[in-house]
Amino acid sequence: MTASRRPLMANHNRCWIWGRNLVLETVRAAYWPVLEMLHSDRCEPQARDEVVSLAMQLGIPTHAVSDSQITKSCRSEEHQGLAARMPPFPYRRVDELIDGLPPNPVLVLLDRLHDPYNFGAIIRSADVLGIHGVIVGTREQAAVNSLAARSSVGAVNHVPIAETDDLITTVEMLQGRGFQIIGTSDHADELIFDPDYQRATVLVIGNEGRGIQPALEQRCTQFVKIPVLGQVNSLNAAVSAGILFYEVLRQRRDD
Repeated sequence: MTASRRPLMANHNRCWIWGRNLVLETVRAAYWPVLEMLHSDRCEPQARDEVVSLAMQLGIPTHAVSDSQITKSCRSEEHQGLAARMPPFPYRRVDELIDGLPPNPVLVLLDRLHDPYNFGAIIRSADVLGIHGVIVGTREQAAVNSLAARSSVGAVNHVPIAETDDLITTVEMLQGRGFQIIGTSDHADELIFDPDYQRATVLVIGNEGRGIQPALEQRCTQFVKIPVLGQVNSLNAAVSAGILFYEVLRQRRDD
């Protein structure tokens, strides 16, 4: 049901992730393999010692280099003296994701989200607010690259992210397994407070400009919207997702 279509993050700076928190979180999690690591004198000694120790345990080649060499490698001066070269992100298969779920899980399905910063922010909110997994398509979808990873503050290492060639078939399969499919739309009649999120649920979040594609809309069993009061009557995808995830958490904690 899935096949990765992404080569090595070939746009040069996207072969690298950088910054103390992101690199440390990635090495600690040991999910996304690291090809090599660079550190300079700008890296805080405590962080450097931890990352070098973990790298030795994991067999990751680690090099002490100049600060300017790290800047040249990742093409950013925001690296804090620490950077790691990465292979393509290891997406899960949808069946792997499903096999690891608890009873009555909540999943997020992203339909052609283009902005890697939005993508990463949604993954960060999913981790913080207890969403059990994220599903993305292989076409017209931002990749888990350095931009998404930095925006997620390392949460890409903790939230299960599955990739599928066919979002429609995947939704139909999940519906057949008892999931309610809840789409987000500014034109919905119901509010985000109305569904029962205690049930197994898939939350569908559409493209930043075009929303959910019509074929996927037809598979949704319900649509919800966030009530807004101001003159600007819409929120970006990441902010909307965070508000929706919090309502899911609120309902589940109340019970």
